[in-house]
Amino acid sequence: MDEKPCTRLGRRALLRCGAGAACAPALAQLSGCSQRVGEPIAIEVGPPAKDLLSVPMARVPELSQRGGAVLLHADATDFAGRQLSLLVANTSSQGLRAWGAYCPHAGCEVSWMDGEDSVVCPCHLSRFSVDGTVVHPPANANLDAFAAKQSADGQTLIVDLAGSGGVFPAAINGTVTFTVAELSALAVQGGSVTGRAAGVSFPLLVLRAGPLQMLAFDARCPHLGCSVQGATKLVICPCHGSLFNLDGSVKLGPATHPLTALPVSFDGSTVTVKVA
Repeated sequence: MDEKPCTRLGRRALLRCGAGAACAPALAQLSGCSQRVGEPIAIEVGPPAKDLLSVPMARVPELSQRGGAVLLHADATDFAGRQLSLLVANTSSQGLRAWGAYCPHAGCEVSWMDGEDSVVCPCHLSRFSVDGTVVHPPANANLDAFAAKQSADGQTLIVDLAGSGGVFPAAINGTVTFTVAELSALAVQGGSVTGRAAGVSFPLLVLRAGPLQMLAFDARCPHLGCSVQGATKLVICPCHGSLFNLDGSVKLGPATHPLTALPVSFDGSTVTVKVA
């Protein structure tokens, strides 16, 4: 059985949630906790440039030590209109790593627990592995994970928001191209694939709507950013149950905005999705 993360909430989580029903499951488990969920310092930084967020290491001394972590609040907004927030940690297991900081369950900012080698949401105790994969509910979708490194001279932290790999081939000149033979789920009508492509800062959903018709979307649900999935004649958000029609329009909330459709061509064998 998966071991539960520490359940003693930090001050930031209590301030964010208050003492209402939303935090009751976590508050009920405060006793017997051996370790406290960390509260990384939040630092205001500038906007990304060409999908790279650069911060002088002098501003993030916490990252010079193993186990250190910071929240970077960038001068930019994410797809949902929130301030772009990233959690960056110098992990003992894998060195510098970065994640989108908003938990897909309810939008709280996550923390790093180096002793457990995990990202933890201090509000409702969802836990994620170093690669962003959810390993403990109530969240049921992964965090976006990004490559992070120091510049060659060691003076600058660089977070690459473009994505480093995934299910789809890497983007070349703003397009992702692949054959149906490479992604067999698309061989049948109604089949779909959700995943990442190197060089693309958002997940993709590609769905086969007909013998010669493919549809493609930015897979981020406009509600809280979980990756949506195709379901034959609908698109579903697995986190909060939003439903979308195949034109991207909202069929059922809580999402209130449509999915972003992407230009796509299909000749019966090769699929080309324009992502930039």
